[in-house]
Amino acid sequence: MAHLLSTSCSIKLSSSHRPLSQPFRQCPTKCLTFFTLGTSKSPFKRFVLQGGTQQASCVVRATVAPISQETPTQSSSDSRQKSSEPSKPKRVMVIGGDGYCGWATALHLSNKGYEVAIVDSLIRRLFDQQLGLDSLTPIASIHNRLRCWRSVTGKTIELYIGDICDFEFLSETFKSFEPDAVVHFGEQRSAPYSMIDRNRAVFTQHNNVIGTLNVLFAIKEFRDQCHLVKLGTMGEYGTPNIDIEEGYITITHNGRTDTLPFPKQASSFYHLSKVHDSNNIAFTCKAWGIRATDLNQGVVYGVRTDETEMHEELCNRLDYDGVFGTALNRFCVQAAVGHPLTVYGKGGQVRPWLNNNIAFLFHIAFYSTSLSSFINMWTNDNL
Repeated sequence: MAHLLSTSCSIKLSSSHRPLSQPFRQCPTKCLTFFTLGTSKSPFKRFVLQGGTQQASCVVRATVAPISQETPTQSSSDSRQKSSEPSKPKRVMVIGGDGYCGWATALHLSNKGYEVAIVDSLIRRLFDQQLGLDSLTPIASIHNRLRCWRSVTGKTIELYIGDICDFEFLSETFKSFEPDAVVHFGEQRSAPYSMIDRNRAVFTQHNNVIGTLNVLFAIKEFRDQCHLVKLGTMGEYGTPNIDIEEGYITITHNGRTDTLPFPKQASSFYHLSKVHDSNNIAFTCKAWGIRATDLNQGVVYGVRTDETEMHEELCNRLDYDGVFGTALNRFCVQAAVGHPLTVYGKGGQVRPWLNNNIAFLFHIAFYSTSLSSFINMWTNDNL
């Protein structure tokens, strides 16, 4: 691997610390949502030390029914804003921004004029070292990537290196950058990886569930109007022999009818971690008024976007192995070299596909949630 990781990477905190702005007050009404659809104690460091030698849309929106309709009183400063000016986040934190989906998203949002910060522990690069894998496309170090982006576009993306399971680090990052929105990719994303052994199963669930829980608490404590956009997976639902409804299903049992969450049937420790994430997000939306969008998407494929094509050092990773290679990427490489396709199971699954140029979804998500106690669950079945 061309760029080796250093476990002594320093945490970069922005020197341009802005005073905390007064948050917009939450909608006083509760909204019922219906779906028609780093310290030495860090577990990340313990895993690195102990596990280093081991092998290995149609976009469907929720329907909101507020109990009562009240419009928050605007301050005089609010009234001075132009009525035609769209309300959108200006500062977006991309957690996991050095990864496959996160890198393309961070560049796209930066190119569209958002102030972007990447938060990443860089552990994904370490996984390659541990398992003897590598991206088919050569990828530059995160520092060289960001220097290249600034050189090509004149735009700066801030970088915070650390583990979001370390709440002290995450808290300082939130207070420094003050995000209006958080796009959360910062999870171990491979189902096969989570099934290799006990250590990796434990790491996957701890990293994903605790990391997301820390993000939810950071939003609650430091940026209560920040919009969380979380990448989930259609794999949460498994493969039931009925149509997968969007979030909820209405059932009749013993003469009574109710609308209940659609059953989740995860098929790996990775998918189970995503189910736990969705439950935690839904709960905090209800309990704290967190603004969140839970994107349950299908298989992501591809490597090129308008931004990554600007320079070779901006190239995204292309995994083709059996652990991190997503199905279509892996199949294309196997077909190109004449290798039999490594399908899962009997090869009869039907899944939606989503190109890696997915950042347009986050523009939609940023505008979709204007009330508190609100959560969307989206699929991309008809993209």
